[in-house]
Amino acid sequence: MDFDELLSIDTDEDYGQSDAHRRNIERMRREKERQRQKRARMKKVVPIAIAIATVLIISVVGIIVGITSMVKNHKEQKDNITDDQQQVIEEQMPATEDYQEETSETKYEYNGMVEVKVPKPEMQEGYSVDATGATSNISEEDVQSQYATLVNATTGKVIVSRSGQTRMYPASMTKVMTVLVACENITDLNKQCEILIEDTDYAYKNDLSIAGFEEGEIVPLKDILYGAIMPSGGECCHALERIVAGDEDTFIQMMNDKAKELGLAETHYTNSAGLYDENHYTTAVDMAMVMKAAIENELCRQVLYEHIYTTTATENHPEGIELSNWFQRRIEDKYSTTEVLGAKTGYVTQSGNCAASYTVDDNGDVIICVTGNAHSAWRAIFDHVALYNKYITNKEL
Repeated sequence: MDFDELLSIDTDEDYGQSDAHRRNIERMRREKERQRQKRARMKKVVPIAIAIATVLIISVVGIIVGITSMVKNHKEQKDNITDDQQQVIEEQMPATEDYQEETSETKYEYNGMVEVKVPKPEMQEGYSVDATGATSNISEEDVQSQYATLVNATTGKVIVSRSGQTRMYPASMTKVMTVLVACENITDLNKQCEILIEDTDYAYKNDLSIAGFEEGEIVPLKDILYGAIMPSGGECCHALERIVAGDEDTFIQMMNDKAKELGLAETHYTNSAGLYDENHYTTAVDMAMVMKAAIENELCRQVLYEHIYTTTATENHPEGIELSNWFQRRIEDKYSTTEVLGAKTGYVTQSGNCAASYTVDDNGDVIICVTGNAHSAWRAIFDHVALYNKYITNKEL
């Protein structure tokens, strides 16, 4: 007996008068009705689906044909332009240099990863200076640092020199060279780098300033660069050594090779953080030339310029870490004739408070100031202000 025959039985007498049988019959009737309704729906849906698919296919084909036609017409029009018409078009377009100047404004980018807010200033080529005629008559009341120099990096002239070519300990001014070497040897600023316990231990054991990164924290390389300069992070310097060079000794050799490349005979490094060592030294004039090289590197120039920077959010620091360049933030309240565009401070007991900074005067000349062995951080700032005021504000150049 097939399914339809079974459903045609309506009485209990015809099939054993069983309650179970009646329930089965009822379920089968409902199933048959459900299948009938499903077939009816399919008869309605399939034609609609076919129609929609057909419309979509026709639309896509039409778009492709239209694009092909436009490309063909554009090519034909381009091929038909006469030499005279091309000349008219070129005359109506702005000159390339002028156009770039108008559209770039003051926004620059380092490989699309860091906005560089300070344009590269004009400076003389090379790193030799002319100290002929440089004054050493600096009032000790105005400038109390043991070492001081003011260099016009555009002309190559030393303006002021107090023991400017005598060896001194650079302390954390060293980190200008550290970051310069790093900037010249990296390609991916967004590379994710892990801060290791050896990095944080290096800062802790040597009683160094820190940026605040923690063991195991994953941060982009650019944040480590900012951390090395702005808060003078010792853990960042150690991290840069292994990330850039693989180990400390190789990185220090790269720093000394860079000093030789710049022709700095009175500069030698034994570490990347500025720790005191009798074989770790520079001069105020040499330090000015390290600053010049850093200014010429657009990434390094931006790191030195930034007043406040917030690092990328991580699991350890969900809101990032706010970094500050305190010299930049303090000196802007004390000196306003021109803007100080970059700076790095330093301190160890043997070097006292020291600082390197630069500005651009009204003539467009780059003026680099380096001082060493002041008795306090504020005194170092006041000495820079005094030198800038006398030789820029009062035009004693």
